[in-house]
Amino acid sequence: MPSYKQSNDNARSHYTQEEVVAMKKPVYCFIDDSPFELKLFMDVIATRCPGIHFIYAGNYTECNNQLNKQKRYPSLFILDLYGREGLQENVSIPQKELLEARIDNIPNLNVAYDDLDKYNCDRNLQANEFLKRLFSILNEWRNLFSEQCASLDQGSRFGINNLLRVRQNYPSVTAVMYTRKGLFKDAVILSRHKCDGIFIKPPGATDEDIYAETGKQAESLMDNWNECVRNSYSLFLQNLNTHEKIPHKLAEVLSRDKHQVAADEEEKQRINTLLDSLQTSLSPTTDISTPKRNAFIQWVTFYYNLS
Repeated sequence: MPSYKQSNDNARSHYTQEEVVAMKKPVYCFIDDSPFELKLFMDVIATRCPGIHFIYAGNYTECNNQLNKQKRYPSLFILDLYGREGLQENVSIPQKELLEARIDNIPNLNVAYDDLDKYNCDRNLQANEFLKRLFSILNEWRNLFSEQCASLDQGSRFGINNLLRVRQNYPSVTAVMYTRKGLFKDAVILSRHKCDGIFIKPPGATDEDIYAETGKQAESLMDNWNECVRNSYSLFLQNLNTHEKIPHKLAEVLSRDKHQVAADEEEKQRINTLLDSLQTSLSPTTDISTPKRNAFIQWVTFYYNLS
């Protein structure tokens, strides 16, 4: 039987050179309803990751259509959290005077400091009391933010619904949230839906600031996302319903430091041999489809720099 590389080279003979190169890369999908965020990701993050084929979409349906059209299977979904929820049709920015009136009802710093000196006898207790009061002020601002999101039909339902669609159609594929507006209560909900991680979009007062800060954090974000993928694949291989040794050996490979592997030509050859064996060793009853297996091989090849 031909190796994974040979069989895929034969299957791709009718594609252009550019398409062939893209099909050898692992697929990461970024879903965000903001054109600004999509362009930011393309300009700043994707350009630093030439070994990955990115798919960009405004919602899950668009993303899945692209995956089907390109006949690709993803290794990672990066999902925006806040977006249009579809609960209201006509929305408008609140009048400034109304918002100012709402803000006037938020407690000021006096709440944090009033009568705080009665805790002078215990500095730890005083610190805890101060932080509790300070947080109560912050919480009022957080509630105000949530109210405004709801009035503008913006909320976490957008990202959660996309996550649920991912879990329905790609249950074992890594899915992480990438948000600038997410709140603690959103993280609680996401944990119930098997989200593999929550990451904060780099902040900034202006678009230029956001671009600059994203550039600073791009490498760290990608490293963390790759780590999430590695952990998911490792867990998937460990839980495969099979007595065959290849998946378990590959799970052990994923525990290795990628920099050590990349510098060890003998170890890289051993991993290549394991990957070639993966397509022939698994029985038909094993819970791993051909697209899923191929996506795994593409990702391992990229992650450990095997090609």
